Amino acid sequence: MYQAAPSIPTALSQAVGSLSHYDPIRIGADSKGQSVDWTVAKSSNFNVLFEGASGAGKSHTIQNLLARVYERGMTFHVLDIKGDFSYESFEKAGLSHLVRPEDFNDITFDYFEGGGSLNPLQVPRTKEGGGVLMTIEGMKQLVKVFAPNTGKRQLDYLEEILTEVYRKAGISQDDMDSWARTSPTLDQVLDEIDLVFNSISASMDSGSVSDIMKAYGQAKSKAEKAIFKMKAEGDDLTVIQQKVLDIRQDLEDKLHEYAVKHLNFEALQNKATGNGTFWEFWSKDSLFGLRSIIQGMVKSRLFTGNPARSAAGKINRYVITDISSEHQQIIMRIVASRVFAMGVMDTRRTGLYNPEYPSHILIADEGKHVKQISSSPLSPVNRIATEGRGYGVGVWAGVQQPDQVTPDLLKNVATYFLLKTPETTYGEVSRMFGVKPSLLRQLQNRHNVLFSAGDAFTLVTHFKE
Repeated sequence: MYQAAPSIPTALSQAVGSLSHYDPIRIGADSKGQSVDWTVAKSSNFNVLFEGASGAGKSHTIQNLLARVYERGMTFHVLDIKGDFSYESFEKAGLSHLVRPEDFNDITFDYFEGGGSLNPLQVPRTKEGGGVLMTIEGMKQLVKVFAPNTGKRQLDYLEEILTEVYRKAGISQDDMDSWARTSPTLDQVLDEIDLVFNSISASMDSGSVSDIMKAYGQAKSKAEKAIFKMKAEGDDLTVIQQKVLDIRQDLEDKLHEYAVKHLNFEALQNKATGNGTFWEFWSKDSLFGLRSIIQGMVKSRLFTGNPARSAAGKINRYVITDISSEHQQIIMRIVASRVFAMGVMDTRRTGLYNPEYPSHILIADEGKHVKQISSSPLSPVNRIATEGRGYGVGVWAGVQQPDQVTPDLLKNVATYFLLKTPETTYGEVSRMFGVKPSLLRQLQNRHNVLFSAGDAFTLVTHFKE
């Protein structure tokens, strides 16, 4: 049994006043001039596939469907690889009567100060997101994508380090309430790696090394503040120098205490003397290599810059035109994971499972990238495709060739738009979608489509009015 989902009206739909997801959308006219309509609330699932060669009009078709669904109330998440989904693009396509500039929430990713970022260590706040364990596994996959030569030992080190970082943040796999706490960042991961490296170098436990470093840092800070304050008050230089010496003596006393505690026969025989983890069997070279990888991720600014914040009831446009294809796929994976989590959280909050229409739609107009990041059934896009129906989430994917469609997505698509495709692919398209080659020959670029909403394909002159 389906339940109506809470739909957030857009600014334009509020102005118009009456459209809902139960109102049909006119796709176009068939060969007899009969109207072909599509109703979001009648779809068996919320996934849509757009297939066609470059220049056939996929982006134009997606824009038109997006604008018409959006005016009925929806939150979209658009992975914009080519820059085709700016407001200016919709305006150029003649859709300014359906969307307005304020409907767009642009989040731009680049390698410069001020660009957007996504924290890959953000723990989903629902059980379906897998908690800390799934987040750690996701981070390991991202590191492997970021640096394909990352070895198994380094990934094992990363898992241990992330577990420690989450522990220090008070976030536990077994305590779901803790998942709502502020998640750690990659900068904190770097700090933890440095701590482990220093622990290995000193042959001490991490807690003791951390205490020593903290004591030194506090003493230095105290001395600097004292110098600043005493100079401002006009104290004599010799008095200031003595104050610094007193602070240094306090630090030396503390360090002496550590030496007495740790550097004796009993302590060396009994590691329980320490207050942290011993890492002495780790390879410093492997750890240093892992640090270089995480440092590279930090330097890219894609994970530590301005936090990307999506907006409910908006067309959230994740602009990834100016970053490498590898980094595009990382951002796509994180966004897809978050969109799925948003749907789950909304569903848990409202209690409306299996809604009649979606609340969140993820759009990816470059299917080859989607396939690249969807090798596992548990990949975020595949989870949206297979599980999203129950949580009001769907994915719209544009692909140039049939082989760019993941099996999980293909098995769970309710609505199809087949556009002009090269004659050499007719056989494969015919087998995959069950459409006759004679119909494929009638397709014209940016003029018509073969449309199906779960039934037979119909040749439609689409979105011409």
